[in-house]
Amino acid sequence: MRTDGIDIHADDFGESVHASADILDCIRAGKLDSISVLCNMSCFEECVGLYRAMPVEQTAPVKISVHINLMEGSSLTEPGSLPDLTDRQGHFCCSWGRLFAHSFLPGQKKWKAQLKREIRAQIGAVRAAFPGMGALRIDSHQHTHMIPLVAKALFEVLEEEGWETEYIRDAAEPLFVFLRRPSLYKTYRPVNFLKNLVLHFCSRLLRRRFRKCGFAPMCLWGLVMSGEMDEKRVRLLLPDMRRFAQRHGKKLEILFHPGSVLPEEIGEEFSQAEAVAFHVSPKREIEKQAVRAL
Repeated sequence: MRTDGIDIHADDFGESVHASADILDCIRAGKLDSISVLCNMSCFEECVGLYRAMPVEQTAPVKISVHINLMEGSSLTEPGSLPDLTDRQGHFCCSWGRLFAHSFLPGQKKWKAQLKREIRAQIGAVRAAFPGMGALRIDSHQHTHMIPLVAKALFEVLEEEGWETEYIRDAAEPLFVFLRRPSLYKTYRPVNFLKNLVLHFCSRLLRRRFRKCGFAPMCLWGLVMSGEMDEKRVRLLLPDMRRFAQRHGKKLEILFHPGSVLPEEIGEEFSQAEAVAFHVSPKREIEKQAVRAL
Protein backbone atom coordinates (compact mmCIF):
# COMPACT_ATOMS: atom_id res chain seq x y z
CA MET A 1 0.00 0.00 0.00
CA ARG A 2 3.05 2.28 0.26
CA THR A 3 3.42 4.59 -2.71
CA ASP A 4 5.25 7.69 -3.91
CA GLY A 5 3.78 11.01 -2.89
CA ILE A 6 2.92 9.83 0.64
CA ASP A 7 4.82 10.44 3.88
CA ILE A 8 3.84 8.06 6.71
CA HIS A 9 4.69 10.03 9.85
CA ALA A 10 4.73 9.34 13.59
CA ASP A 11 4.56 12.10 16.19
CA ASP A 12 5.81 12.05 19.79
CA PHE A 13 9.10 10.14 19.73
CA GLY A 14 10.65 10.96 23.11
CA GLU A 15 7.33 11.30 24.93
CA SER A 16 8.07 8.17 26.97
CA VAL A 17 10.38 5.16 26.68
CA HIS A 18 7.51 2.81 25.83
CA ALA A 19 6.00 5.20 23.28
CA SER A 20 9.40 5.61 21.63
CA ALA A 21 9.93 1.83 21.56
CA ASP A 22 6.59 1.46 19.76
CA ILE A 23 7.70 3.97 17.14
CA LEU A 24 11.03 2.19 16.72
CA ASP A 25 9.11 -1.05 16.08
CA CYS A 26 7.40 0.70 13.17
CA ILE A 27 10.75 1.96 11.87
CA ARG A 28 12.29 -1.52 12.04
CA ALA A 29 9.32 -2.83 10.05
CA GLY A 30 10.06 -0.22 7.36
CA LYS A 31 6.67 1.44 7.80
CA LEU A 32 7.63 5.04 8.59
CA ASP A 33 9.08 7.79 6.41
CA SER A 34 9.53 10.36 9.18
CA ILE A 35 9.16 10.90 12.93
CA SER A 36 8.79 13.94 15.17
CA VAL A 37 11.11 14.16 18.19
CA LEU A 38 10.26 16.06 21.36
CA CYS A 39 13.24 16.67 23.59
CA ASN A 40 11.97 18.12 26.87
CA MET A 41 10.81 14.98 28.67
CA SER A 42 13.02 13.33 31.29
CA CYS A 43 13.36 10.16 29.17
CA PHE A 44 14.84 11.95 26.14
CA GLU A 45 18.41 10.70 26.46
CA GLU A 46 17.23 7.13 26.99
CA CYS A 47 14.99 7.32 23.93
CA VAL A 48 17.83 8.71 21.81
CA GLY A 49 19.98 5.83 23.03
CA LEU A 50 17.37 3.32 21.83
CA TYR A 51 17.36 5.02 18.42
CA ARG A 52 21.15 5.01 18.15
CA ALA A 53 21.27 1.32 19.08
CA MET A 54 19.37 0.43 15.92
CA PRO A 55 21.41 -0.67 12.86
CA VAL A 56 22.08 2.26 10.51
CA GLU A 57 20.34 0.57 7.61
CA GLN A 58 17.10 0.58 9.61
CA THR A 59 17.15 4.28 10.51
CA ALA A 60 18.80 5.98 7.51
CA PRO A 61 15.61 6.39 5.39
CA VAL A 62 13.65 7.96 8.26
CA LYS A 63 13.59 11.77 8.38
CA ILE A 64 13.71 13.55 11.74
CA SER A 65 11.47 16.50 12.60
CA VAL A 66 11.75 18.76 15.64
CA HIS A 67 8.53 18.45 17.66
CA ILE A 68 8.47 21.75 19.55
CA ASN A 69 6.74 21.16 22.89
CA LEU A 70 5.28 24.12 24.76
CA MET A 71 2.37 22.23 26.30
CA GLU A 72 3.97 19.55 28.47
CA GLY A 73 7.30 18.54 29.93
CA SER A 74 9.99 20.81 31.36
CA SER A 75 11.57 23.86 29.81
CA LEU A 76 15.16 23.50 28.60
CA THR A 77 16.06 27.02 29.63
CA GLU A 78 17.03 28.18 33.13
CA PRO A 79 14.35 27.88 35.85
CA GLY A 80 12.37 31.09 36.18
CA SER A 81 13.30 32.35 32.71
CA LEU A 82 9.85 31.56 31.29
CA PRO A 83 7.48 32.96 33.94
CA ASP A 84 4.50 33.15 31.59
CA LEU A 85 4.95 29.66 30.19
CA THR A 86 6.02 27.46 33.12
CA ASP A 87 5.27 26.86 36.78
CA ARG A 88 7.79 27.05 39.62
CA GLN A 89 9.04 23.54 38.82
CA GLY A 90 9.74 24.53 35.23
CA HIS A 91 6.86 22.48 33.82
CA PHE A 92 4.87 24.05 31.01
CA CYS A 93 1.49 25.28 32.24
CA CYS A 94 0.29 27.69 29.55
CA SER A 95 -2.74 26.56 27.55
CA TRP A 96 -3.11 26.63 23.77
CA GLY A 97 -5.95 29.13 24.09
CA ARG A 98 -3.89 31.49 26.22
CA LEU A 99 -1.02 31.47 23.71
CA PHE A 100 -3.50 32.11 20.91
CA ALA A 101 -5.16 34.98 22.80
CA HIS A 102 -1.82 36.69 23.49
CA SER A 103 -1.18 36.74 19.74
CA PHE A 104 -3.70 39.59 19.61
CA LEU A 105 -3.14 41.28 22.99
CA PRO A 106 -0.64 43.89 24.22
CA GLY A 107 2.61 42.64 25.70
CA GLN A 108 3.57 40.37 22.82
CA LYS A 109 7.23 41.39 22.98
CA LYS A 110 7.65 39.86 26.45
CA TRP A 111 5.91 36.64 25.45
CA LYS A 112 7.80 36.35 22.18
CA ALA A 113 11.16 36.69 23.94
CA GLN A 114 10.31 33.75 26.21
CA LEU A 115 9.06 31.66 23.30
CA LYS A 116 12.20 32.35 21.29
CA ARG A 117 14.40 31.32 24.20
CA GLU A 118 12.72 27.93 24.53
CA ILE A 119 12.24 27.25 20.81
CA ARG A 120 15.94 27.94 20.20
CA ALA A 121 16.90 25.56 23.03
CA GLN A 122 14.63 22.74 21.83
CA ILE A 123 15.73 22.92 18.21
CA GLY A 124 19.34 22.98 19.36
CA ALA A 125 18.82 19.91 21.56
CA VAL A 126 17.34 17.84 18.72
CA ARG A 127 20.07 18.94 16.32
CA ALA A 128 22.71 17.88 18.84
CA ALA A 129 21.05 14.50 19.44
CA PHE A 130 20.61 13.77 15.72
CA PRO A 131 23.64 15.38 14.02
CA GLY A 132 22.90 13.71 10.70
CA MET A 133 19.36 15.04 10.37
CA GLY A 134 20.29 17.64 7.73
CA ALA A 135 18.02 20.58 6.98
CA LEU A 136 15.40 21.19 9.67
CA ARG A 137 11.90 19.80 9.56
CA ILE A 138 9.64 21.38 12.18
CA ASP A 139 6.24 20.70 13.69
CA SER A 140 4.94 20.89 17.25
CA HIS A 141 3.03 19.24 20.07
CA GLN A 142 -0.65 20.13 19.63
CA HIS A 143 0.33 22.24 16.60
CA THR A 144 1.29 25.25 18.72
CA HIS A 145 3.68 26.47 16.01
CA MET A 146 0.57 27.49 14.05
CA ILE A 147 -0.37 30.06 16.70
CA PRO A 148 0.58 33.48 15.23
CA LEU A 149 2.72 34.57 18.21
CA VAL A 150 4.57 31.23 18.35
CA ALA A 151 5.07 31.22 14.58
CA LYS A 152 6.55 34.71 14.71
CA ALA A 153 8.99 33.61 17.43
CA LEU A 154 9.89 30.47 15.46
CA PHE A 155 10.65 32.29 12.22
CA GLU A 156 12.76 34.89 14.02
CA VAL A 157 14.82 32.12 15.66
CA LEU A 158 15.39 30.41 12.32
CA GLU A 159 16.50 33.68 10.72
CA GLU A 160 18.78 34.67 13.60
CA GLU A 161 20.47 31.26 13.75
CA GLY A 162 20.67 30.85 9.97
CA TRP A 163 19.37 27.30 10.24
CA GLU A 164 18.50 25.71 6.91
CA THR A 165 14.89 24.53 6.97
CA GLU A 166 13.26 22.28 4.41
CA TYR A 167 9.79 21.90 5.90
CA ILE A 168 7.45 23.37 8.51
CA ARG A 169 4.12 21.59 8.89
CA ASP A 170 1.12 23.57 7.71
CA ALA A 171 -1.57 21.98 9.90
CA ALA A 172 -4.49 22.84 7.62
CA GLU A 173 -6.16 19.52 6.94
CA PRO A 174 -8.71 19.36 4.08
CA LEU A 175 -12.18 19.13 5.57
CA PHE A 176 -14.49 18.33 2.67
CA VAL A 177 -12.86 14.93 2.12
CA PHE A 178 -14.41 13.75 5.39
CA LEU A 179 -17.82 15.09 4.36
CA ARG A 180 -17.87 12.87 1.26
CA ARG A 181 -18.28 9.77 3.44
CA PRO A 182 -21.58 10.15 5.38
CA SER A 183 -21.23 6.63 6.77
CA LEU A 184 -18.30 7.85 8.86
CA TYR A 185 -19.91 10.98 10.32
CA LYS A 186 -20.69 9.40 13.68
CA THR A 187 -17.11 8.17 14.05
CA TYR A 188 -15.61 11.66 14.20
CA ARG A 189 -15.23 13.81 17.30
CA PRO A 190 -16.96 17.19 16.69
CA VAL A 191 -14.31 19.01 18.74
CA ASN A 192 -11.67 17.96 16.20
CA PHE A 193 -13.58 19.74 13.43
CA LEU A 194 -13.56 22.89 15.58
CA LYS A 195 -9.79 22.55 16.13
CA ASN A 196 -9.38 22.08 12.40
CA LEU A 197 -11.25 25.31 11.64
CA VAL A 198 -9.06 27.25 14.10
CA LEU A 199 -5.93 25.82 12.47
CA HIS A 200 -7.26 26.77 9.03
CA PHE A 201 -7.62 30.34 10.29
CA CYS A 202 -4.02 30.28 11.56
CA SER A 203 -2.84 28.76 8.28
CA ARG A 204 -4.31 31.64 6.30
CA LEU A 205 -2.39 34.10 8.46
CA LEU A 206 0.85 32.19 7.82
CA ARG A 207 0.37 31.18 4.20
CA ARG A 208 2.39 34.04 2.74
CA ARG A 209 5.27 33.26 5.09
CA PHE A 210 5.23 29.58 4.13
CA ARG A 211 5.30 30.47 0.43
CA LYS A 212 8.14 32.94 0.95
CA CYS A 213 10.25 30.19 2.54
CA GLY A 214 9.70 27.95 -0.47
CA PHE A 215 8.85 24.82 1.50
CA ALA A 216 7.69 21.78 -0.48
CA PRO A 217 3.87 21.82 -0.41
CA MET A 218 2.40 19.16 1.87
CA CYS A 219 -1.15 18.09 2.68
CA LEU A 220 -1.65 16.94 6.28
CA TRP A 221 -4.07 14.19 7.29
CA GLY A 222 -4.44 13.28 10.95
CA LEU A 223 -6.33 16.04 12.78
CA VAL A 224 -10.02 15.18 12.53
CA MET A 225 -9.12 11.55 13.23
CA SER A 226 -6.35 12.39 15.72
CA GLY A 227 -5.85 9.48 18.12
CA GLU A 228 -8.23 7.34 16.06
CA MET A 229 -6.37 6.68 12.79
CA ASP A 230 -7.50 3.06 12.49
CA GLU A 231 -6.72 0.91 9.46
CA LYS A 232 -10.31 0.52 8.24
CA ARG A 233 -11.06 4.23 7.95
CA VAL A 234 -7.57 5.09 6.70
CA ARG A 235 -7.95 2.61 3.83
CA LEU A 236 -11.43 3.95 3.06
CA LEU A 237 -10.37 7.61 2.94
CA LEU A 238 -6.91 7.19 1.44
CA PRO A 239 -7.98 7.34 -2.26
CA ASP A 240 -9.86 10.60 -1.65
CA MET A 241 -6.98 12.11 0.29
CA ARG A 242 -4.48 11.09 -2.38
CA ARG A 243 -6.59 12.64 -5.13
CA PHE A 244 -6.92 15.86 -3.14
CA ALA A 245 -3.16 16.09 -2.61
CA GLN A 246 -2.36 15.26 -6.24
CA ARG A 247 -4.90 17.77 -7.55
CA HIS A 248 -3.22 20.51 -5.52
CA GLY A 249 0.31 19.39 -6.36
CA LYS A 250 1.11 18.38 -2.78
CA LYS A 251 2.66 15.43 -1.00
CA LEU A 252 0.36 13.72 1.50
CA GLU A 253 1.62 13.52 5.10
CA ILE A 254 -0.36 10.93 7.06
CA LEU A 255 0.06 11.63 10.77
CA PHE A 256 -0.15 8.82 13.31
CA HIS A 257 0.44 8.51 17.05
CA PRO A 258 1.57 4.88 17.24
CA GLY A 259 3.45 5.18 20.54
CA SER A 260 1.60 4.28 23.75
CA VAL A 261 2.58 5.82 27.09
CA LEU A 262 2.27 3.40 30.00
CA PRO A 263 0.23 4.59 33.02
CA GLU A 264 3.27 4.09 35.26
CA GLU A 265 5.25 6.48 33.02
CA ILE A 266 2.92 9.38 33.77
CA GLY A 267 4.54 11.85 36.15
CA GLU A 268 4.47 15.56 37.00
CA GLU A 269 6.00 16.50 33.67
CA PHE A 270 2.75 15.43 31.99
CA SER A 271 1.32 18.73 33.14
CA GLN A 272 -1.88 18.68 31.06
CA ALA A 273 -4.23 16.42 32.97
CA GLU A 274 -6.77 16.41 30.14
CA ALA A 275 -4.13 15.11 27.70
CA VAL A 276 -3.10 12.11 29.78
CA ALA A 277 -6.08 10.05 28.60
CA PHE A 278 -4.88 10.57 25.02
CA HIS A 279 -1.32 9.50 25.88
CA VAL A 280 -2.33 6.21 27.53
CA SER A 281 -5.29 5.44 25.25
CA PRO A 282 -5.46 1.87 23.87
CA LYS A 283 -6.33 3.50 20.55
CA ARG A 284 -2.64 4.29 20.14
CA GLU A 285 -2.02 0.56 19.77
CA ILE A 286 -4.72 0.56 17.08
CA GLU A 287 -2.83 3.34 15.29
CA LYS A 288 0.38 1.36 15.56
CA GLN A 289 -1.31 -1.61 13.91
CA ALA A 290 -2.65 0.67 11.17
CA VAL A 291 0.90 1.94 10.48
CA ARG A 292 2.21 -1.61 10.27
CA ALA A 293 -0.60 -2.53 7.86
CA LEU A 294 0.13 0.28 5.39
